Amino acid sequence: MTAAAPAWPVAGFGSLRIPAAVFEVLGYLAVVAAGSLAFLAGWLTVNGAVVLTVVLLSSLIVMSWVHLGQGRHPAFLFLATLMFFQGGRLLAYCLGGVAQPLQVQLMQSEPFNIGRTNEGIVLLCLALSAVCIYVPCRWNYSGFPPLSTEGVRQYLPYLYLLFFASMPVQLFKNYRYFEWAQEHGGYLSIYLSHESLASSVPFLVRIVPLISFPVFVAIFVFEHRKKLAYLTALFYFGAASLILLMGARGAVFSLILALWYVARLKSTTRTRLVALVTFVVVLVLVADVIRNLREKPDDASSYSFLPLEFLEVQGVSIDVTSTVVAYRDYFAPYAWSYPLNELHNAFVASDTRNYGRGKQLPHDASVLLNVVAYRNGAGAGGSYIGEAYAIGGVAGVVFISLLVGGGLRLLQFASRSAPGLFLVAMTLPDVLLMPRGQLLDWLSVLVRNGISIILLVTGWWVFRVLTSIRRPDTAVVS
Repeated sequence: MTAAAPAWPVAGFGSLRIPAAVFEVLGYLAVVAAGSLAFLAGWLTVNGAVVLTVVLLSSLIVMSWVHLGQGRHPAFLFLATLMFFQGGRLLAYCLGGVAQPLQVQLMQSEPFNIGRTNEGIVLLCLALSAVCIYVPCRWNYSGFPPLSTEGVRQYLPYLYLLFFASMPVQLFKNYRYFEWAQEHGGYLSIYLSHESLASSVPFLVRIVPLISFPVFVAIFVFEHRKKLAYLTALFYFGAASLILLMGARGAVFSLILALWYVARLKSTTRTRLVALVTFVVVLVLVADVIRNLREKPDDASSYSFLPLEFLEVQGVSIDVTSTVVAYRDYFAPYAWSYPLNELHNAFVASDTRNYGRGKQLPHDASVLLNVVAYRNGAGAGGSYIGEAYAIGGVAGVVFISLLVGGGLRLLQFASRSAPGLFLVAMTLPDVLLMPRGQLLDWLSVLVRNGISIILLVTGWWVFRVLTSIRRPDTAVVS
């Protein structure tokens, strides 16, 4: 026997590799922590905190492009819409276009401040939300080869048949909606009486989007011939142009972003920055033209594009976040009822006629800010950050943002197959609108999409039965 201690192998700590994501996450958290301490100590002004927040959001967008497949991850688009809708006014301030970026201007004749402390909380929530969304997506990220659609091409004849059969009905429905809106005062009439708008066309016509929308998305995902895919998109958006003329643009542009994500996954080439910038500029110009036509229908000849004004207007959703932070006691009693009521948004449209306190955060925020303007059809959009803050304060924003980041990672994982990408492409438009929309709108849309998929699958089996019928050979009489 020996009293010598056994010689255990020494771990080779020098050979351990620390993922680069760890340093990124720690760096961003250190910046947020240092900025918060400096703000509390009075060393950092509100406007200085605005600049720091814009720099952090911009860097996260760049890093998500660099490390998450150059647009092949939904997190890139989500962070971009977060910057656009929640940080647009902050960015306009950094470019010299706004003097007081955190004043609440939405539906106000005289903007008001919510106080230095509340303004700091708004910026902290925005920064923490962006970081907490990026972290789950960046952690152990792995790309995958370009999507193959070989296994689903058999469905294309059936899908094309449904698409071209439904397009005339879709065009008629959009035209009737446009005509009704023109007769009843324009864009705001949609929110004054959505039920009357819907009843302007027969019920069977109203349910056409349950078929035409998923069919179009399926064709764009499954079609391997680019020319046919983009030609189909041209037909679909040509019919949707009447909706754009009404002034409703959010759903159309979020769908375009989702289709861009699909195109990136199917592409084997790197995206040129010039092409990306051109794509963004075209979308911005079209969106601004539509806004101008909506707000000044009789003065379209005097249109001029003002980039900083555009950013300021599109970044108005931060006012919803600011309102919830400043008046949390007003919203907190209904914090859990808001997301529960959102589960039926895809099936039941709400307007000013059926308003009820505690049902929808955007409506409650609009009534609080300006009840007279709300009754005339004006309104505030939503804010998932505002809903999260109403639920649990800053901790609620952190927790829900981590869940959002995890959900985006699941979407990226589901995009590895053609059927999964089809489902992602139908859901992603509403996910991308969360910075201006509501927390669970996407889940309500997912349920509605499930009904559409059931209808498509049922039609596919009928189509297979009909196309499998062969005319029996007739005997030849000599």
